Amino acid sequence: MEKCKTPTEQNLLGFDSDEKDYMARRLLFQCVLILLCLASYSHALNGSFVFDDTVAIVKNVDVTNDPTNWTAIFKNDFWGTSLLSPESHKSYRPLTTLIFHLEYSNFGFRAKHMKAINLLLHCINTLLVWQLFRKLRFETTHYNQVAAVAATIFAMHPVHTEAVCGVVGRAELIFCTLYLVALLLTYQRACLGACTDVLIILLTAIGIFFKETAITIPSACIFLELAKSQVFIHPWQAQLKFICSFRNAVYAIATVTIIIFRLWLQDFQIPHFKPMDNPIALSDDLLTRILSQNYLYAINWWIFLCPQWLSFDWALGCIRLITDVWDLRLQAVLAMYSLAMVAIINSRQNFAPVFGLGLMVIPFLPASGVIKVGFVIAERVLYVPSIGFCFLVAQALSYVYNSNPKPWLLHIYKWTLMLCFICLLLRTRERARQWLSEDSLFTSALKVCPNNAKVHYNIARLATDRLDRDKALTHYHKAISLYPQYESALMNLGNLYREMGELVDAEKYIKEALEVVPDFATAWMNLGIVQAARKDYKNALLSYKNALKYRKNYAICHYNLGNLYLDLKMHSEAMQHWQEAVTLNPRQPKAWANILTMLDNRGLYEDAIRLSAQALKHLPNETNIMFIRANVFGKLKHYVEAEELYKHIIEVEPLNVLFHTNLGVLYHRWEKLNQAIESYQNALKLNTEKAITARENLSKLLKRKRKEKLGKIVL
Repeated sequence: MEKCKTPTEQNLLGFDSDEKDYMARRLLFQCVLILLCLASYSHALNGSFVFDDTVAIVKNVDVTNDPTNWTAIFKNDFWGTSLLSPESHKSYRPLTTLIFHLEYSNFGFRAKHMKAINLLLHCINTLLVWQLFRKLRFETTHYNQVAAVAATIFAMHPVHTEAVCGVVGRAELIFCTLYLVALLLTYQRACLGACTDVLIILLTAIGIFFKETAITIPSACIFLELAKSQVFIHPWQAQLKFICSFRNAVYAIATVTIIIFRLWLQDFQIPHFKPMDNPIALSDDLLTRILSQNYLYAINWWIFLCPQWLSFDWALGCIRLITDVWDLRLQAVLAMYSLAMVAIINSRQNFAPVFGLGLMVIPFLPASGVIKVGFVIAERVLYVPSIGFCFLVAQALSYVYNSNPKPWLLHIYKWTLMLCFICLLLRTRERARQWLSEDSLFTSALKVCPNNAKVHYNIARLATDRLDRDKALTHYHKAISLYPQYESALMNLGNLYREMGELVDAEKYIKEALEVVPDFATAWMNLGIVQAARKDYKNALLSYKNALKYRKNYAICHYNLGNLYLDLKMHSEAMQHWQEAVTLNPRQPKAWANILTMLDNRGLYEDAIRLSAQALKHLPNETNIMFIRANVFGKLKHYVEAEELYKHIIEVEPLNVLFHTNLGVLYHRWEKLNQAIESYQNALKLNTEKAITARENLSKLLKRKRKEKLGKIVL
């Protein structure tokens, strides 16, 4: 077994004899690495939640539920869907979700705070990369140079931007930290003994609950042990004996056990992806899948080498499928494999290139197409494989530098390297700026993938949210022209036409979406909304029932079905479905408001008070519920409680005319006439046209006060 190195032995391996000077230089370089990380990404801290952040964090009830719903966090996938649901993508990262939840519970939705934690993790990972490569001892490697250059590249490589600037990239960052800690522990096996293996297996078991790719940690540790012990220079029998050692067998058994446990959690179900998510993986032709998938590897390598073309999404239209062996793009694949073969053939003389390739390949395996994934290329999954790339580049640069003894060549080399570092820094800052908002992020993708239907769809969706209907129509139609079977774009286009009042076109596009996906529950519900707006109640009812057929616990569909029954004057059925909606999802403010309004209209004031208290437990800041509750308190002559609620909701929404008006009505009933006049006047100041009731009541109140004044004068 390898012995722990003493300080004297460490100095013989290359430490400076002046320990204080060495420590000072080491600390200085660590500060430089942190400054490079900050220079690359600190300006992106002011950005908002973008793209996947919205689904995985902002709209994820597992994150926003308070108190903590532990059952949901550990039973749902990363996006808030039940892990056992057929609609789940099976991305199970409960510890990452739990961290988001704890941040939300303590600080609320503060994107800057969450992005700052990501940046902190990136700084830590950069220092760990430097520490890892400083420990490498290949004969042809100047390890201090390689470690410094590799860590510098890692600190500011543009491909890391998605992982650092997208809050959901937290999963990649934590996985990277655990991965690097496990590799560093491998170096300490001589000191820690069997405890090292226990810790590595424990890190793996914990890591898969942050990010599934943590399952590759034991394999990476075995590979590092092979490089560290230099087994590669021995005959193949010795190498085989090392691979089949008891320790490696334990790692293999632990890995298989963790994989089986992870699959058991999802009931051994496989995720179902749409062809648009990953056309290569879902292609029917085997040759096309093989050729195109291998071309993707070359594209990933090129993104590392020349990160000019980066996109938040690489789905439809970005990379055309390779259907035959004569496609010229396969030359890139041949070049990639040729270089890899040269490195493997010469591994006994120089194992460093193979080591770098191994660090790239091992953590990339889960995303390599061995199993079906829901993306073509995802830049954030390249965060950990980039460690190997940074080592390879640093190794090559160190070799060139140390092979040219001429001083003038060394000066050119140094200045060229500095120029490359500056270019990397500027590109990373530019890319981080694009991640500040969804608008800039989606627009930047058009330069990379102008024929990607998903990019146009996201631009249209964002334009719809901003009420830019012309832009939304343009990009929805473009998305559909690029991919006519894009069911979400067809449905959203139909919804947009509904909002514009063009109900015939709305129904047409939603029906086209249903032709593509007949069990599209959301489209059935939206079709029901359009048909109800057209007074086609019979077909609307059928559409809602179809939606509930394909998604049984569909809370918002029950809410809309209740609205349909209200239009049909079937109040009991309406109440039944609204109650079903809030039972399935208590955070349904409109359903609660409808229930309370109906109880108020029926004079069931005590029931309204009781249910409004229940609603506010789930929606404590919902002003509409508080408003109805205040109105009911006023009718029951509980004026103090009503006044308190009205004042609270006016603090939250001071520009709401209705709130000021009803507070005036309360004071009017309470015979606090001066306060009533003040409230009516406040409503009129906000909007004279809308404050009709306030104007009429104020007029009556002023007449009354004049009569009372005249009566006193006569007396």
